[in-house]
Amino acid sequence: MRIGVDARCLEWKEGGPARYLVNMLKLWPEMNQKHEYVLFFQNYIPDFDFLRHERFELVLMKGPGFLKTRRIVGEQVLMPSHIRKSKIDLFFTPWYSAPLAKCCPKKVVGLWDVSAASHPTHYSILEKISFGFFSPVSCRQSDGVITCSAYDARQIVKYYRIPSEKIQVVHYAADDKFQPAEDPAQLENFRRKYNFPLKYILYMGIIITRRNVDVIIDAFSDIQNAFPDVGLVVVGRNATNPYIDIEEKMKPLIEDGRGFYFVRAPEEDVADFYRGAWYYMSTSTTDGESLMLKEAQKCGTPIVTSPLLKETVGGYAVILEDPTDQKQTANVLRRVIPDQALRDQLAEEGKKWMATHSWEKVAQQCLEFMESR
Repeated sequence: MRIGVDARCLEWKEGGPARYLVNMLKLWPEMNQKHEYVLFFQNYIPDFDFLRHERFELVLMKGPGFLKTRRIVGEQVLMPSHIRKSKIDLFFTPWYSAPLAKCCPKKVVGLWDVSAASHPTHYSILEKISFGFFSPVSCRQSDGVITCSAYDARQIVKYYRIPSEKIQVVHYAADDKFQPAEDPAQLENFRRKYNFPLKYILYMGIIITRRNVDVIIDAFSDIQNAFPDVGLVVVGRNATNPYIDIEEKMKPLIEDGRGFYFVRAPEEDVADFYRGAWYYMSTSTTDGESLMLKEAQKCGTPIVTSPLLKETVGGYAVILEDPTDQKQTANVLRRVIPDQALRDQLAEEGKKWMATHSWEKVAQQCLEFMESR
């Protein structure tokens, strides 16, 4: 089979879909050597060694520059003609939507949440067009949808009106680089590099309204005097809508030496951000899966999360029942920060849970699903 892949997220080099696709492209060619892959790029082809595989054909889409400034425009205007020319049997996109034009026999869409439908006020007008219109229409047109949790599958059925038998659930893994720290001196050097305290609470990932990062900041501010040796580290591009000024909220903590805010972490340091954390917090009220939670668990870092994400971490976490409640969030922090026994237990359970996950299993499930369409 000749499989076309929307590989443009590799150009952006960030986010869960990019991490997912990198692992799929590393594994798929060896799983079934009868398949060929045509990878479509919009602005440039990244210089990754795994892209040089003999079964990959790399296509840089041609067209006017103004059509390449927006992802959805390139997808709907430029991509269909390139797909037709490539004569593929099935087109796969890991990024929420596919061309609406009929340009190949079959399509499969990777759809990791439907928050634009469930929480439209969190999105800008342009995002509503991309995720609120093109995503549901192209998913309904597709021959199959891949998602990352049973919760997200139920949301797709509810909001996109797609039959459950058309949906394949796969559970994310975490890359091999996410491992517990072997050398305490390495972690000490990392903390010294950023002037982090020995203990800090970490949030890392794109900052979206539904992830309640503002509540975490306010709750930590409430309890900081009780734990003068603990800091708060927030890493992520601010994409809140309605806009929440995360930097302004962090400012008092930063000025007091207790808070640290980064738009992004250098790739070479990402694992150490997890390893050095006392707890990792991700308390979304919409997501049913989180790659960051699994990366933290694999590093041996215990987590605080929301009821929706309990399943994806095997239940091995402190569950914050109402992540929108500042007082409740503060009380959870008061409970977990001093409890060394709980921290050690969750760290060990999380590592064992992540040992049952692999990208190989995810790749096999996704490839078999596409073959069955």
